[in-house]
Amino acid sequence: MASAGKAAVSSFLRIGVGIGLAAAGAALSGGAAAQTSNPPIGGKASFETISAADVSAMLQEFSIASERRASQTPDGAPVLLAQTGGGARFIVSFLQCADVQAAAGCRQATITTAQSSAGVAYDDLNSFNGQSTVTRVVYEPSQQLLIFGRNIFMPGGVGRDNFKLQIALFLQDMGGFARSRSTAGTAVSFNRVPSLKGKVDGFAAPGAQDMSFGPAGRTGRDLEIEVAIANATGVTFDIENSPLD
Repeated sequence: MASAGKAAVSSFLRIGVGIGLAAAGAALSGGAAAQTSNPPIGGKASFETISAADVSAMLQEFSIASERRASQTPDGAPVLLAQTGGGARFIVSFLQCADVQAAAGCRQATITTAQSSAGVAYDDLNSFNGQSTVTRVVYEPSQQLLIFGRNIFMPGGVGRDNFKLQIALFLQDMGGFARSRSTAGTAVSFNRVPSLKGKVDGFAAPGAQDMSFGPAGRTGRDLEIEVAIANATGVTFDIENSPLD
């Protein structure tokens, strides 16, 4: 009886292990299928560099128009100036590019936008940084600008759908901030000193060094100022075909 019982237990264990291995194999196979289902660029499920042409094509899928502008840094890659259907503008910059002139083969992309800091308190910025999904805001004191940004690092591989998702999340964060300012009735102006009360950790105080996004050595903030003026009133960051809908 004891021998029969041991044989039954041994047989049960072999069956259990076999089922477990089969299930694990199926799970791994399913995971691999899920990974390869991501629409490729250049024949790859994920890619380790990005280009302005790649991003422009992705933006078109959201019905976002874009145009190339000269870099704001010496010897830097061109940037994309993009505009949603609701008139909101933002910038996509490209760093560490193999082909700088074409903004191709780039190991990093940065999505940024700007608004006037008029009427915004440090507490508002702290709140945004604590609640936003992917976006961080810093205060640029020399031009009284709020610079919102998201860095995307390509090494290790980023799927096309994931890149588009990060754009959509950035714009969702910005849409929430824009609506909160509209609800509060915040006046936007470049002609008066912003209301920046209190102290915020991680923000540049007036006269401090530039802590903004994007490459170092920039020659000016003309493009961010242009974007901030465009974003001053009546714009929306809503997009079509959002993966978040």
